[in-house]
Amino acid sequence: MIKKKGVVDMMGWNNGMMGGFGIGMGFIGWLLQLALFIVVIYLVISLIKNSNHHSNTSDHAESILKERFARGEITEDEYKK
Repeated sequence: MIKKKGVVDMMGWNNGMMGGFGIGMGFIGWLLQLALFIVVIYLVISLIKNSNHHSNTSDHAESILKERFARGEITEDEYKK
């Protein structure tokens, strides 16, 4: 143990904070947290867009079905299925 002005410094590490790589890791930790926050926002937006896309797909399928029925490519029974 090293004594500095009345403070016991364990293992020579800056008052137990390991030279800035303790809790939060200083500026690098801030950047990592910011990057994580951006990734989470991106994933949420992607999921919202994908959920909206599926509803558009079913609408598109129904419009194709109506067109095929109008052209006579399928029967009324096939259309109702």
